[in-house]
Amino acid sequence: MECTDYTYVTGYKIWQHEIEWLERKAARLGYLFFGAPNERSTAVPPRDFYLYFLQPFEAPSFKDEKKPDELFLHLKNDDETFRTALRGYAAALDLASTASGHAKNTYESKATNFLRELVQWLQKNMATAFDVTCQGRTKPLTEWAKGKSIRELSGISSHERINFRDMVNTVAGMCLDSHFRDQAPDYPFFSVLITGANRAQAAQDALRAIAGQNRTKQATAVMDALGLLDGERIDPYQSKYARYILDNAKKKGAGQVVNRSELFQEVLGVEYLAPQTLRLEPEWAVVALAALVYAGEIVLAIPGKKFDATILPQMAGTGVEELAQFKHVERPKDWNIPALKALFELLGLPPGMVQQITQADEIPVQQMQKTVSETVNRFVVAQQNLHNGLFFWGRSLLSEDEVQKLKARLEETKTFLESLQAYTTPGKLKNFRYDAQEVKGHHEGFQSLKEIESLQELANELGTVASYLSTAEAVLTTGHEWLDKVKSVRDEVLGQIGDPDKRGAAAFRQQTQRRLTDLKKAYSQIYLAHHSKARLGVKDDKRKVQLMGDERLKVLQKLSTINLMPLQHLTDFQNRLAGLKSCFALTEQELNAAPVCPHCNYKPGSEPQTAPAAKMLDALDDELDKLVENWTQTLLTNLEDPTTKGALSLLKPEPRNLVDGFIKKRALPDNLNQDFIFALKEILSGLTPVSIKIADLRSALLAGGSPVTPAEMRKRFEDYLDHLIKGKEPGKVRIVLE
Repeated sequence: MECTDYTYVTGYKIWQHEIEWLERKAARLGYLFFGAPNERSTAVPPRDFYLYFLQPFEAPSFKDEKKPDELFLHLKNDDETFRTALRGYAAALDLASTASGHAKNTYESKATNFLRELVQWLQKNMATAFDVTCQGRTKPLTEWAKGKSIRELSGISSHERINFRDMVNTVAGMCLDSHFRDQAPDYPFFSVLITGANRAQAAQDALRAIAGQNRTKQATAVMDALGLLDGERIDPYQSKYARYILDNAKKKGAGQVVNRSELFQEVLGVEYLAPQTLRLEPEWAVVALAALVYAGEIVLAIPGKKFDATILPQMAGTGVEELAQFKHVERPKDWNIPALKALFELLGLPPGMVQQITQADEIPVQQMQKTVSETVNRFVVAQQNLHNGLFFWGRSLLSEDEVQKLKARLEETKTFLESLQAYTTPGKLKNFRYDAQEVKGHHEGFQSLKEIESLQELANELGTVASYLSTAEAVLTTGHEWLDKVKSVRDEVLGQIGDPDKRGAAAFRQQTQRRLTDLKKAYSQIYLAHHSKARLGVKDDKRKVQLMGDERLKVLQKLSTINLMPLQHLTDFQNRLAGLKSCFALTEQELNAAPVCPHCNYKPGSEPQTAPAAKMLDALDDELDKLVENWTQTLLTNLEDPTTKGALSLLKPEPRNLVDGFIKKRALPDNLNQDFIFALKEILSGLTPVSIKIADLRSALLAGGSPVTPAEMRKRFEDYLDHLIKGKEPGKVRIVLE
């Protein structure tokens, strides 16, 4: 039976002992005694049962009173093997008690061996060796469990070997079941084994679960056994244990309390709740009390503190032993109906829900908590928007003073809402700590929230078009009449937005949206018109490509290798031709999305005002003819100059014929080959080209100031020319104006 050497009462072979009440999976406390009832000490307080192991030899005479709490075990069916081992064990112990040294060790060793033989015999024969007597009926040990599995009842797995203690405890539990039931008919049915060792921990787990913390399997088993669960929901009203406490509290008048001594009674030195029926230990009573606190039905008072539904986590953090020594139980204050109705109205919930809460309906509480959580999130977003700033059309919608006032209101109301998150059950709301006026005082905070949300919504709704228009303003040319219209509308709209009454008008947003949209449409038409002028279309783009590969241009490019020719004129022409941009992919949909062409990034205000690109292309085409004509005339003039005639006579016959043909026809040859170009270079190589830039010429003519007389201007020009040709033979100098 695994008893220690330390007995419950000195001088008696008696120990405190627990066995399982199998039906309820709960341990019962009693005594195990080696001997008969008339041999045990009368100083030992009675408990739930007694297990008597009667002496196998020379058993004392006693009267079996057939008490329901007594069980007798008597070794009846021993054999010679057992008796031999027992005699040897007794003799070895006796001799060891008088011996010393080596002899003592020898006897003690023999005693150990004999004891091992006894244990092995008992283990082997325990099912048949003992008779068990309960209420006058005697049967072999295993006969009491006939038709039942001792292994299953004792919780031993199939691969484990059942020991003598487990077998005796299991059979004792079966025999004493009816006694335990009579003793505590309304005791809880547990689904997990509860012993004296784990009862306090199981109760503590249940307290944490009631407080909304982790709900362990053990906690669930305890709450279910105590009748505190309706599915997953905590509901103490169906629990006979909680109801017993609540009924006692309801019998009290207003302001009266139920003292601890009114709930617990001692039975032979052990306290129980309602010992005649419930026989509930203080630990389980504490769990039932906690469920009633959760429901808002009671307030539990311990020395120096009171626990109501709003501080359940602190109650769960207090030890079960301390809670079990509570002072009294009191009823909470009545429902604060006006404050709760004000709260539900503030949150936009039907105030009639409050009546459901007073009837312990948790659905309205869940709806309230959902709304509180959503509203807190709205306040957080509003605070963030205030912090970042509310802007529309490049201006802040609120002054710094308004921002600070709104921030203070938002923070105050958000703190209030966050405090409501503790009221998660009807019981907690019964201890609602605000009055109706305090709740109504937060209407300003809700109004501030709506104002910020309205401004943010307005900025989001109109901000896209306003941002478009702001970008468009930077695109058009300064002074455009459309810009004046935008400024006028912007000033008017911003003035209205700054006035809460005007921006709150039903038609304000619609009218403002229409005005901004009209400005956007007008800009789109203006931009498209500018774009079509500044860019070449499909047809003109093809003309540009053709002009860039035109034979006239190729002729000029070949002639430009001659030093005398004005190369800058050709370069300028080519740059202007290449500078004509083509874009014919822009659509109205693209311009509706962004105020600048996504293909060519055309910005009228950033590009110089010129003639339409198509007309410029026509002009360049005409200019190309003139360039060819001018360059041809320049060549003819210089070839016919007396200065170059001597060089012409020095040419070989074939190139001379090419040049003579050119002079005679007054037109460039169709095949402008390198021989012709080389011949021209050779003839004109004696000439000295002097380039004059327009800017340099202007500087020279204006040197000394203006206005001036014609004579002075002529002198400045002549001085400038003299400076340019100084050191050169004037007859061979040719001025090239760039």
